[in-house]
Amino acid sequence: MAWESCYATPLETEAHVVKGFLEQYGVPCVLQSDRFGVQPLTFCALGQIKVLVPEEWLRVARGLINGRQQRRVRLVPRGRRD
Repeated sequence: MAWESCYATPLETEAHVVKGFLEQYGVPCVLQSDRFGVQPLTFCALGQIKVLVPEEWLRVARGLINGRQQRRVRLVPRGRRD
C-alpha cells in the first residue's frame, strides 16, 4: 500500500489536529516528520510534518481538509482575517 501526503505544516500541533480530524471520519493516516531535530530549537520550525494517507484515500482526505478550511474562512467576520 502506497502512502501519499494530503497535508503538510511546519507546526506539529496542527498536524495532529488534522490527523485527528481525518480519523474522526474513518480516514487512516499517519504523520511523517521531515523537521530538523536539533534541540533546543524553539524559535522557528525547520521542515514539515506531513499527514500521509493511503493512496486510495487521498481524494477523500483532501476533500475533507478543503471543506474544513472553507468552513473556517466563512466563520471569520467580513473585513477580519486574524
